[in-house]
Amino acid sequence: MKKNILFALFAIVVFAQTTMAQEITVFQGMWGPEFYQDQEKLTWKEIDKIMTESQVAQTNWQKSKKNLLGGMLVGTLNFGSGVWFIVNETDNKPVTGPVIAFAATGLVGSIFYHAALKNKKKAILNYNERLDNTTSFRLVPTSNENGIGLALKF
Repeated sequence: MKKNILFALFAIVVFAQTTMAQEITVFQGMWGPEFYQDQEKLTWKEIDKIMTESQVAQTNWQKSKKNLLGGMLVGTLNFGSGVWFIVNETDNKPVTGPVIAFAATGLVGSIFYHAALKNKKKAILNYNERLDNTTSFRLVPTSNENGIGLALKF
């Protein structure tokens, strides 16, 4: 009987500890954003899986990915127009077209990247906001001179 109670108590504590979700934190790394949850670095696959837990966060996350893809495509065009400018400059050809193309693709690419960052920020904030609606207490194991047990932590 005592073993069953201890096992049930242990299972409740483990279940209560594993079901608590932590907020996502983002830091700008050298090669892009780095995502952390409870001091553990998350991969892109993990963050994609986490974002599916909230419909609003998932919608903003998908918009962010699409905007980022559009920004990369326009960035590639920007690189091409830069090469076109250099080639025309070295061949003494008119550079008006390449300059206009370079400026336009740079502007459009920056708009896409800005929209991607904005939607990514919205997705993470929506996910974190969803976590704020949980209870403000949790069960934690504790022990003292009277034995072991559970305590409510606020």
